[in-house]
Amino acid sequence: MQIRTLSPAVPATVWGVLASPAPGSLTDGRVPELDAMRGVAAGLVLLHHAYGMAPDVASLGGTIDRLLHALMHFSPLRVFEFGRGPVLFFFVLSGYVLTRGLLRHGSPGLLAFAAQRSVRLLPPVAASVLLSVALWFLAFDPLLRQGGLDARTLGLWMQAPTLVDTLWEATLLQTDTNPVVLNPVLWSLVHEWRLTLFLPLVLLLRRQPALLLALASLATALGILGGAEENGVHLGPQLHSTVPASLYFTLAVGSGVALAMLGPIRPLGRWQRLAGLIAAVALFGMGSDIAAYAGSALLIVVAQQPGRLRRALRRPALVWLGRVSFSLYLVHAPVLVAWLFLLQGSLPFWAVLLSGILVVLACAALLHWLVEVPSRRLARQVERRLATRRPTDRAALDRTDAGQANPPRTGQPRTCPPRTGPPWTSPPWTSSDRFWASEGGMPATPGNKGGPAAPDGRLVRCRTVAED
Repeated sequence: MQIRTLSPAVPATVWGVLASPAPGSLTDGRVPELDAMRGVAAGLVLLHHAYGMAPDVASLGGTIDRLLHALMHFSPLRVFEFGRGPVLFFFVLSGYVLTRGLLRHGSPGLLAFAAQRSVRLLPPVAASVLLSVALWFLAFDPLLRQGGLDARTLGLWMQAPTLVDTLWEATLLQTDTNPVVLNPVLWSLVHEWRLTLFLPLVLLLRRQPALLLALASLATALGILGGAEENGVHLGPQLHSTVPASLYFTLAVGSGVALAMLGPIRPLGRWQRLAGLIAAVALFGMGSDIAAYAGSALLIVVAQQPGRLRRALRRPALVWLGRVSFSLYLVHAPVLVAWLFLLQGSLPFWAVLLSGILVVLACAALLHWLVEVPSRRLARQVERRLATRRPTDRAALDRTDAGQANPPRTGQPRTCPPRTGPPWTSPPWTSSDRFWASEGGMPATPGNKGGPAAPDGRLVRCRTVAED
């Protein structure tokens, strides 16, 4: 745990906003409303693909036809037509959550962080690709494809998958021109994986979010100059052309990073929350990636504010959906297409889709518990083994106020700041994430939160910021 020392010259009112715990944070290591938002985004991608698999509806003609066209193309309902907005939300949210973790714990080192991210992402990705191959063997019927399903299979299984095709997608090395597509949603993970491998470097700019946003914008501009299609790029025709595509999405991740660097946001009033939510919905209704980034940042802020939205997002069903959202995102396309092949002609199409969505949720839960949870545990073990940082309790002892890098651990004890008022406005107490009081130099225990220094001489945590 590293304690940051910020200038005491900043007004107390500013410290009161930035140093206060985020309104929606809990102390169990996760923010349930952000989990729920991730689940809602994954659900929207699922509905987008289900909508894309539906047969074309005959034109209704006249005003109704024009109205439907406008709603599906120029309003927030365009997510069912294009589905790009929720995917861009994933980029922004990943930048935000990962940066909060880095700011809280410090960097484990580039190697440890990159290894942790790779172990966290690649096994579930590989499992989804293998699942797609297995479903191809189980459900694919070339006669049904020729009979009219070709346009409703999301581009999957245009040819028989080979070992090379499987390895290519399982390692996130595919391009837009691969003859075989086993999982069409993996394009976003190609860029998210690449961009987050080096995320600890953002700590060099932890106090300069504006500069970070400027650099991210420059990287996005370079991606466009390199051939990435603005508001439409996925990967690229060749492997080397996926690099400009990854650069293009730097601003998406950077938006979340900058938001995390700003610190916890002060509680907003009811009308401010409503205005923010309306603005976010409107931004997602535009055909602009940058507008989607701004809308995503607004949603992250508003979702953590006290009020009806946060209470709704904390409902168990939505929290569960968020918990399995990564697996849901990975499995929904191949499972839906396979279900369509298996039940084509035996049930009405709407019944096939509705039952297919239930099957997708069940498969997502299985992948989550069988692959995603073990890969997450393994990723933490890998990071701990490779980490270059010191234990967090030692870091808290060694880094206190400015000018005292290695304070004595015995002698006159420090006292906790008073409970009332903004005590962090004058040295040695700062606006860092945590305040400590030492007495006797003993390490703290997880249960010691708040209050004065412990009488038995332990290091006591006086104030904490809730976990992500």
